[in-house]
Amino acid sequence: MTDEQLRDRAMIQQLLACCAQAGDARKVDDYAACFAEDGVLQLDEAIMGREAIRQWMAGPEIIPQPREGPPSFVSHHLTTCRIDFTDPDSAAVRTYWLVTSNAGIDHNGYYVDALRKVDGQWLIAHRRPRTLWFSADSLVAG
Repeated sequence: MTDEQLRDRAMIQQLLACCAQAGDARKVDDYAACFAEDGVLQLDEAIMGREAIRQWMAGPEIIPQPREGPPSFVSHHLTTCRIDFTDPDSAAVRTYWLVTSNAGIDHNGYYVDALRKVDGQWLIAHRRPRTLWFSADSLVAG
């Protein structure tokens, strides 16, 4: 592995962490900034373009809030991450994640990401989350 690949690897890991934390905190602009201008977030339907991703993130909160007691939350924890450089300015990345919530371990899965280096910055060109499991007490299942 070259020194540049080591630097790129660190930049990619920072990008993934920023994206997870911005999403959990509903920091709309910070989350959208993790994607390329023409980036795609592939959920049930494709959300195409940074602005559309920003608008999606700014939409209604999907975490139900209790009438009494502490507020509900989700917290993404990134685990194993494999980064394969496909050329100097692109990478294929698979990252496993675990989500905790008021219910404890809520759900888990992985991201399949295509990343692109734009003006020296790594950005998500295409993200496809896959959920493997939901807790019976999940805040977001169904």
